[in-house]
Amino acid sequence: MLLTIFIMVYPLVSVFYHGFTKWNISGTTFIGIDNYSNLFKSGKLTLLLRNNLIMLLAIPVQIMFSLMVAYLLYEELWGWKQFRIFFYLPAVLSSVVIGYLFRTFFALNGPLNDLLRLMKLKFLVVNWLSKGSTAFIVVIIAMIWSQFGMAVLIFLAGMSNIETYILEGAIVDGANWWKRFFRIVLPMIVGTIEFYMIVLIIIFFTASFGFIYSITSGGPGYSTTTLEYMIYLKAFKSNLLGQSSALATILFLIVLILVIFTYKIFKKLGNWQ
Repeated sequence: MLLTIFIMVYPLVSVFYHGFTKWNISGTTFIGIDNYSNLFKSGKLTLLLRNNLIMLLAIPVQIMFSLMVAYLLYEELWGWKQFRIFFYLPAVLSSVVIGYLFRTFFALNGPLNDLLRLMKLKFLVVNWLSKGSTAFIVVIIAMIWSQFGMAVLIFLAGMSNIETYILEGAIVDGANWWKRFFRIVLPMIVGTIEFYMIVLIIIFFTASFGFIYSITSGGPGYSTTTLEYMIYLKAFKSNLLGQSSALATILFLIVLILVIFTYKIFKKLGNWQ
């Protein structure tokens, strides 16, 4: 209990307190809500929130695609054990390694553009990391790819609790693959989907730093800068530890609200079922 308080509770309380101070190397001065008002007045907070919300749009795509692949593996298609190992490999790599891999792949003279030139599709060749919209897509793809194997394994674990006779009975009754997937599998692993959606919300809000740092460094401009990355910039680039603490508090509250909201939605969905 004391270890938990020291590692988790004390830092939370400390960050919350320092969000109301001017805190840097020279010392700490209590300034009230000035840090929060400055963040809102600067206009950057709206941009950061927009970037984080855009990243949330990738969650349904990741979950649906992972679910379908997991169900294919669950039905033990040919080579399913080898595929399971292959899909999990990205989860072994660190975010920085994956980030530099994607930065190289999507570079102006990288493998992707070389392939497009080779296929006589020069009109599709762009500098993916020089535009905010395409750079953000690269970051999101990198994060989805890194989490894909873990998602498949989690959903496979959920599907393993489904009694085989249920699906066998559905096959006998003439239910095709899509009907079995949407009408039997999905409703029976709602709890697993809820768990992983909450995990993804936390990851996309608090574990994107390595990807952004190694792929775009938050640029061009602030087009790929998230709340988490701005906390790093404020604290370690601008030495504005008070504003960084205020941003961290805002990030914590946003994630907490989203997790509670997701839990409530799935609880209602469970009651409806």
